[in-house]
Amino acid sequence: MRYIANEFVPSALLASLRESVGWNRMEKELSDPKLSSFYHIAAYEEDKLVGYIDCISNGVTDAYIQDLMVHPEYQGQGVGSELMNRMIDYLKANKVYMISVVFDESLKPFYERFGFYTMLSGQMETYENE
Repeated sequence: MRYIANEFVPSALLASLRESVGWNRMEKELSDPKLSSFYHIAAYEEDKLVGYIDCISNGVTDAYIQDLMVHPEYQGQGVGSELMNRMIDYLKANKVYMISVVFDESLKPFYERFGFYTMLSGQMETYENE
């Protein structure tokens, strides 16, 4: 498994990975040049994108981990944990004060292993996406 940080990942590969985990593809949005990332890590098995994690941040006080994805064929093999550990290590090393993540209730035990605790939060989607 190769883990590559902050290198370009084609939107088509990300869209396919999103689809494999049951999310909408968002290929158009992923291709938007305004889209930026503070830090991201891609996991490859040979040339196949099998895992991905992204973070947006102001670089000082807050970071939001988003889009942790592991292809179903590779789930349960430590890829997601490795991506989380690498992301958290990077954010801590860069002294980002607070890390947030939004997750489904079923994933609470996974995120608690990394020290996340539940806080009241809200979310709104502003348009339908394919």
